[in-house]
Amino acid sequence: MKILCPSCRVPVAAEDVALDTGLAKCRTCNNVFRFDDAPELAAPAVRPRPNVGKPRRVVIAETGGGLTVQYRWFTPIYIFMALFCVFWDGFLVFWYAFALTSGSPVMILFPILHVLAGIGITYATLAGFVNTTTLRIDPYRLRVWHHPLPWGRAIELGIGEVKQLFCEEKITRGKNGPSYTYTLTALLNDGTRRKLVGGIDSAEIPLFLEQHAEEWMGIRDEPVTGELPRL
Repeated sequence: MKILCPSCRVPVAAEDVALDTGLAKCRTCNNVFRFDDAPELAAPAVRPRPNVGKPRRVVIAETGGGLTVQYRWFTPIYIFMALFCVFWDGFLVFWYAFALTSGSPVMILFPILHVLAGIGITYATLAGFVNTTTLRIDPYRLRVWHHPLPWGRAIELGIGEVKQLFCEEKITRGKNGPSYTYTLTALLNDGTRRKLVGGIDSAEIPLFLEQHAEEWMGIRDEPVTGELPRL
C-alpha cells in the first residue's frame, strides 16, 4: 500500500514512512503528517497509462548501451518568423544606410534596442530551422543538449537522482488569447524539480520522452502534482 501526502497528493517514498510512529514525510512539499489513522491517504492501485505514439519529428536509437531520443525544432511557425526577420532586419538595414549617409548620431543610436531585438529574433529563427534536441540515457546519467547552434547549457543528471519525469503545460495569455507550450521536467529524489526541455508546441513530444525515458531507466510512473494528465 502506498501513502499519499494529504497536502500535494504525491505518493510518499517507503523510506520516508515510519511504521512505528505512524508518521510520514513528503519529499515534494516537506509536509510531515500522520497516516496510521487516515485510511483515505492510501493510494489507489496505479492504472497503466496509455502509450504515446512516436511523433514524426522524433528519432529513437539504442546504441552504445544507452538510449538516444532526438527531435527537430522545426515547425511551420518558423517560416512565418523568417518572413518577419526579413522585414525587421531589412528595415534596419535601410534605416542605417540612410543614417550613416546623413551622419546623424541620433538616427544611429535611436534603433539600438530594435537591433538587439532583431539579433535575438533572427538567432532564434535560425535555431528553429536547424537545431535538434538530444536526450541521451546511459546506465549512469541522463543528458539533454541542443545543437548545432548553442542554446543554453547542457543538462546532466545521475540516474539515481531522478525519481519521476513528467510533462507540464505552460499557458501564456495574450491579446489574441492563450497560447500553450509544454515542458519535460524531472522530479529529483530530494524533492526539487529540474526542467529538461521546454517551449515545445505539442504535448506529445514531452509525453513520449517521459514514457520512453522512464521505461529505459526502470522508473515506475506515478502521479506528480502539476503534471499534465495523460488521458
